[in-house]
Amino acid sequence: MILRALLYYLFQRNPGKTADTRPADNVDLSQYLGRWYELARYETPFEEGMEEVYTEYKARPDGRISITNSGLKAGHGRKEAQATGTLVAPGQLKVSFFPLISSDYNILAVDEFYRNALVSNAGGSCLWFLSRSPQIVPDAFEPMKREALRRGFDLSALHYTKHRYR
Repeated sequence: MILRALLYYLFQRNPGKTADTRPADNVDLSQYLGRWYELARYETPFEEGMEEVYTEYKARPDGRISITNSGLKAGHGRKEAQATGTLVAPGQLKVSFFPLISSDYNILAVDEFYRNALVSNAGGSCLWFLSRSPQIVPDAFEPMKREALRRGFDLSALHYTKHRYR
């Protein structure tokens, strides 16, 4: 699994390779904490076949962030992955799932009420549309899509995450 993820980052078709992945500079991490449902994403080996995906972000006493990714994979049940995030700059975390492997996590946009967010890695190979609700609300989702397009992401490559709550 680790090798697949590394190979993916090195050799994949990257639909967002020319995208602007600079993090937003006005993100309040304390408001970002909590549960986020994945509404859409670029497919990656570590999420392949996953549906009902959500992530929990919790503050730790040492100032870092505890991250739990959870998703349902057909025939395999619910899978979870634990990670630790370290704030690098406003809107930017370094996320480590393994002690020696970390990745950039850039919050590209968040609405004023912290109900919807657009997130990517630094290289643009990962893109996530996140919401506090598992349902797509067009009035909230469309501005995030426009922001992704403005930044140069290819939205035709999106996988829309299924949630049983829809």
